[in-house]
Amino acid sequence: MQPPNIGDIAPDFVLSTGRWLSDVRGAPVILAFHEPGWDPARADEIEGYRHLIQAGEEPQRVLVSNDEPAAALYGAARESAVFVLDGRGRIAWRHVAGIDPVESAAEIAALGLQTNGDGVRTAWSRRGFVATAIGAAVALTLEPTFGRAQTAAAQLPSGGTTTGAAVGDAVPVTLNVNGQTITLNLEPRVTLLDALREYAGLTGSKKGCDHGQCGACTVHIDRRRTLSCLTFAVMQQDKKITTIEGLAASAGATGDSLHPMQQAFIEHDGFQCGYCTSGQIMSATAMVGEPWGPGDDDVREAMSGNICRCGAYPGIVAAVQEVRRNGGGQGR
Repeated sequence: MQPPNIGDIAPDFVLSTGRWLSDVRGAPVILAFHEPGWDPARADEIEGYRHLIQAGEEPQRVLVSNDEPAAALYGAARESAVFVLDGRGRIAWRHVAGIDPVESAAEIAALGLQTNGDGVRTAWSRRGFVATAIGAAVALTLEPTFGRAQTAAAQLPSGGTTTGAAVGDAVPVTLNVNGQTITLNLEPRVTLLDALREYAGLTGSKKGCDHGQCGACTVHIDRRRTLSCLTFAVMQQDKKITTIEGLAASAGATGDSLHPMQQAFIEHDGFQCGYCTSGQIMSATAMVGEPWGPGDDDVREAMSGNICRCGAYPGIVAAVQEVRRNGGGQGR
């Protein structure tokens, strides 16, 4: 089904709250269709755009999984799509992956003009501009997972073999991440960190220094801790990659259960702001399986590549030592 055009009345459907979309009219609405495996961090990131533009409580935001029947009404079945609805329920702006370009907020500010009844071009209303600017930012947030992730078969020539790519040309890169095989269309110079965060949508690994000095981006490659900002994604094909999102499952945990190291960090307050925590936990989990001495100083030396600017080191050491005493907990 083709997506509705700008100016059309937005197709109505029942929201997860039981209300109809038409019930929330009166203020601009950002309607975003996202992948079924929604990362809560993405929702927080989208909410951050509201505060960045100082939008207060407007506009309203509606997030819908793109495998829901409503997605088909908007031509967004299995696609990333964002629609901005005005207070009357009409579509003021849209982005559907593979169809529409994603304008930045700055471009919208320059080009997003309305025409009044006399045919005179006028600027956006504040509410309309805020909603559309955030909508564009939301589209930029969603786009990497859908617009760049493609299957290897779709990227191969009809003969089934690849040809040499020029430097900078995107090539299919197949990675085994958290027990699942994913194929991304990447330039050879894309780091594993950027591939995970910007293309695969796995944002648990953090970009701190981007120079291999802080450890926030630590992941496991074939069970060894690795700084993902210092290795190219194309070099990690046929290797087993584990990120913080898959750490608990790698140790056999199911449901909402945590990895023993994650639980120990909570019990010993091994974090404050939390930005470095995923890298700390990944590094600590691998360190447990390495030949280090038994003392606290040995742990400090082993973990010296992971920086905590909040200074939560006593809790980190205590967490690591508890896991060591209890028999390890390194993932499979």
